[in-house]
Order: sequence, then structure tokens, then C-alpha cells
Amino acid sequence: MRSIRLRLIAFAALAIAVALWAAWHVMGLLFEHYTERRMADALVRDGNAVAAAVRVDAQGRPSVDPGDLDARFRRRASGLYWEVRAPGGIAGSPSLGGKTLSADEDDRAATGTAWQEAEVPGPYEDDLIVVERRVSVGGTSVLVRVGEDDEPIDRAGASFQREMGMFLLALGAALALAAWVQVELGLWPLRRVRRELAAMARNPAQRLSADHPREIDDLAQAINTLADARSDDLGRARRRAADLAHALKTPLAALAAQSRVARAAGATAAADAIDQTLSAAAAVLESELARARAAASRVGEGVAATRPAALVEGLFAVLERTDRGMSLVFDADIPGDWEIGIDAGSFAEIFGNLLDNAARHARRVVRVDAAHDAGRLRFTVDDDGPGIPAGERDGVLRRGVRLDESGSGHGLGLSIVADLVEATGGTIVLGDAPEHGLRVTLSWPDTLLTRAEPS
Repeated sequence: MRSIRLRLIAFAALAIAVALWAAWHVMGLLFEHYTERRMADALVRDGNAVAAAVRVDAQGRPSVDPGDLDARFRRRASGLYWEVRAPGGIAGSPSLGGKTLSADEDDRAATGTAWQEAEVPGPYEDDLIVVERRVSVGGTSVLVRVGEDDEPIDRAGASFQREMGMFLLALGAALALAAWVQVELGLWPLRRVRRELAAMARNPAQRLSADHPREIDDLAQAINTLADARSDDLGRARRRAADLAHALKTPLAALAAQSRVARAAGATAAADAIDQTLSAAAAVLESELARARAAASRVGEGVAATRPAALVEGLFAVLERTDRGMSLVFDADIPGDWEIGIDAGSFAEIFGNLLDNAARHARRVVRVDAAHDAGRLRFTVDDDGPGIPAGERDGVLRRGVRLDESGSGHGLGLSIVADLVEATGGTIVLGDAPEHGLRVTLSWPDTLLTRAEPS
């Protein structure tokens, strides 16, 4: 379970369920103990009344005057019974129906003068709660027992547990809701961190604020420290790339001069070889510098948002002045208020390469569309040219692969685009355009999107 929210809610629900089950069980036992205690107290009162009514004749036979006793003692199998044992015999309540409370007097004989409580098998299936004590009647020791069926206790306990179970279920639902609210409130600061991280994704120059709970303060500081370190590393890498490019310009210029000297001296083949080598080296250098700029466009400091509509219109204006572009129609449908957290240089290089490629192969139309759906920003660049066979599309995105060997270049344009798109957090897919040409679909997460304020 990867969600902290679900984990906390699940653990809280489990703890609530266990606690409520234990409470239900313990409260049932306490209720049973309480009702048994109440029944025993009532039996002691009846037992005192029976003991006061006991008489023993000269032969040691006991008898009880039933006048002041509970009427249930006189009703057969009523559930309330008394029994008196004396040396000369046993007397029992009419409710016993001639049965006894215990078959073995010696085993059940009480000691002392205090009432003692016990649970014994009843005369009519149900167990009995019995209180008993020895009393002296006319100098004769007799055992007085009073018992009552525990079936009312079982019924009351079952009813109590049902009602308590319904109450605890409702209480559990309320506690689960309270736990959910507590988890949501507890995780609220993390939502703020997520929003700030999304803002950092759009503009890496931003940092997490210092206004966070102490529990996540160290995490926020670690993220800011990491972002600062990456920004510093990227700055140094960009400077080294610029220094490398500058350092290579002089040797390349010297080689170009040697090529001109060789050509002037009539060494045309050698000059051509030098020119080809220089061209390849320049293309590779430009490719690597483009990749360095692509990495910087996502994690460098101070990346400004780009308005894609204005940038694409600017590229159209340039292409319309070329010999090939004069005969084409350029069309774009991009929301004018969109701003994307990718620097303008990288964005221009991506669409400049794609539109130049589309213009070289299109017959009449080059079109750019934009859409926002399912959490993604999608741009499509369509032309009505010959397209690219499905089996060869993956190959043209790899460095140095060209399908049209007659043109200029070194097969690095689409591979640079692919690297730039990937470095800026996007994806690129080649497919079929509606006019049977090539469709290039670019996609980025919509966390890069902001909408400009109307001017």
C-alpha cells in the first residue's frame, strides 16, 4: 500500500474495530456479572425470608411456612426454588415438583453463616444461580438454599449485546469518519508541498517555502538543498559546454583555412574530405550543445515560461520567406494565453526542426494544433507530404539516421528534437497525418502549463 492516506485510514479503522470488539466483549461480561450479582442479591433476600420461615420437628424434619414467600415458589417449574436440608429430611418448594436442587448433600454443604453463591444444574434443564447458608433452628443446623434459573440472565445478556453491538457499529462509523477527517487534516501540509513542487517543476528557480510543520521541515530543506546543488551543477556544466564550443571554434576555423588553401592548390579531393569532416564535427558539436541546453531547460535556474502560439507564429514568418515556404500554407491552432515552463530556446529548437522538416516534405499545407486533455499538453505537427513508413519511424529518431539521403544535413535534426523533448519531460510519437503525410505528436505533463493574464 503506497498511499500514506490509505495506510493511516486502514490502520485507524483496524484499531477502532479491535477496540470496539474488545469493548463489546468486556461490556457483555460486565453486564452478565452485574445481572448475576443483582439476582444473587434478590436470592439472598428470598433466602432470608425462607430461613425465617423454617421449622424443625422433634424428628429433625424441616418445614417452611410459605405465607410470606414469593408466589413463584408455589408454581411448578416457575424458575424460583427453595430447599431446606435437615438431619431428618429435605423440604422443597412446590415449584420443584418433588425434585431436589442437589443429589449429594455433603458435596453442596455450605460452611459458616454467610450466604454463598454457586451455579448448579437445575431441575428443569436450565442452570440455576443458587445462594445457600447454614442456619440454626431450635438448636438444629439446617442448610437453606434458594435458586433461580439463569435463563433470564442469558436473554437479557443476548439483548444487551445486540443493542450494544448496534450502538458500537454506529460509534465505529463515527470514529472512522473522525479518523478520516483527522488524516486529511494531518496530510494537508503535504498538499501544499505538492503544489510547491509542481511550481518548481514549472519554474526550477522556485524553492519550497520555510512555512512547514516541524515534522517535514527537514524534508523541505533537503529538497531545497538538492535543487540548489543541481542548479549549481547545471550552471557549471553549461559554462563548460560553452567553453568547449568556444575552444573548438579556433581549431575548426584553422582546418577550414587549410581546406581553402588545399583547394586553391588544386587538392580538391583533400579539401572535400576536410570539408566533410568539418561539417560532421560541427553537426555533432551543435547536437551536443543542444542536448546541454535541453537539460538546462528543465533544471537550470531562472527558466522563463514560453508562449507557444507566438513562438510558432514567429517560426512560420521565417519559413514563409524561404523558397520552399513561399508555396505552402502554414496554419496553427494554439491557445494564445498558454505559457509553458520550457525555455524559449529549447522550444524554438524543437519546433524549428519539426517545421523545417515538414516544410521540406509538404506539398501544400503544414499545420500545428494544440490540445489539453487527460493531464497532458499535446502538440501535433502535420504535413501532407509522403510521410514515413511505420517500420522506419523509430529509426529516424536515432542519431545519424536519414531516410532522404539527397538532402543536406547529417540526420541529427529529429534525434535532437527527440532528445530535447525527452529532456524537457515530454514524449514524441510519429504517426500518420490526416492528409496522408507525417504527424509528429509531442506531449508534456500539464504541470508545465500556466495561463497568461489578459493584457
